[in-house]
Amino acid sequence: MTNPLPTRKPRSRRFLKLVSLSVVAAVVLATTAPTASAASIRRVWQARLAAGGASGTAALTAYWTGNGALGLTLIGLQASATYPVVVYRGTCAAPIVLARLPAAVADAAGAVTSTAAVSGVVMNSVWSFARTGAIAIKVGTGSLAMCAALTFPLATRIAITGLKIDLPIIRQTTSYPPCNVAMYIRELSQPGEAGVTLIYGHARKGMFLTLLERSKINNGASLVGLTVQVWTSNNLVTTYTISKVRRHVTSLDGVFGIETGQLWIQTSEGPRGTVAKLIVVAKRTGVEQASHEAAHPTPRPVACS
Repeated sequence: MTNPLPTRKPRSRRFLKLVSLSVVAAVVLATTAPTASAASIRRVWQARLAAGGASGTAALTAYWTGNGALGLTLIGLQASATYPVVVYRGTCAAPIVLARLPAAVADAAGAVTSTAAVSGVVMNSVWSFARTGAIAIKVGTGSLAMCAALTFPLATRIAITGLKIDLPIIRQTTSYPPCNVAMYIRELSQPGEAGVTLIYGHARKGMFLTLLERSKINNGASLVGLTVQVWTSNNLVTTYTISKVRRHVTSLDGVFGIETGQLWIQTSEGPRGTVAKLIVVAKRTGVEQASHEAAHPTPRPVACS
């Protein structure tokens, strides 16, 4: 292929509808139909807190079964005092209460080191907004309140050395995906979490064109066994091995029910308007520390011509 095929948004209007409906289904399943061990972590949000001489960290863990846990490590609080804990939708500057978590109880030295269970009902409230929006946590009230954003590691770069693919990953913010970058579907998982991480981009030169070209030869047999690396914002690199090539895919049905750590790479199979997609499936095989420089490439997205 001397000239790259024209591409379209990797999730057509039909795909967008499927994803939207699946999100609703996944939220319901999280509290009504657990299918995995509570040890299977779906996501961990973390925050650094400080105010009025007090400081510490908070970690909100969501398990695949729907329940969760709140971990707090705080110092500088009032001795033996109880502090309410609230999760906000949005930011600390414009808070809207999303859920109330177990209170923090300081010991005689004004410290908290605790892990408390969080019910599936409460975690369902968190998930209902956090899948696509920002959330924050506040400990305490008044002048002693500490508030900070709850964040989690995001995919920042993908590379398949054997295919000379190396792209920064961004969150899509335009109506049509830009070129020179890959993107992640925010409703699904991130590397290191249980479930599927879905990264997509155009089938163009310098992007995912080589995946499309290889998929047309013997149904992509030469892709199986190749190594894929995905870096995340916490300076880690997760390694995957391609295990399956799925051509002419028209539905994402079932993606939210997969608990194992997988990477799906999606690209177009034809010009803009083509519904069918190519999805390359890879299994997670390891994770290592990476340099900040390697994990934070500078994205230079451009509008696709």
